[in-house]
Amino acid sequence: MTKRFSLRFNLDNEADRKAWGHLQSAPDSKNKAIISAINAYFETDGNLEKVIRETIRECLKDISVAQAVADKPTEEISEDENTLMDSLDMFL
Repeated sequence: MTKRFSLRFNLDNEADRKAWGHLQSAPDSKNKAIISAINAYFETDGNLEKVIRETIRECLKDISVAQAVADKPTEEISEDENTLMDSLDMFL
């Protein structure tokens, strides 16, 4: 059994124009491209985040990351600076 559906593209609308362009460059039949797009749209419900995470994990699996930790130099303050800081504490 075959069902027929009519689809219109408003080429004044950017989204419609973009979809039309994709459809025109489809390597297979336009019908197959539309069916694949519809199925992909409805079947990724909630799974898109999982697919993205798995894709990123797969791409990064052979990459090692080392974080360099720089020694923070300790600043020594002079006795005069220390006295100044103590006097400023009175204002707080």
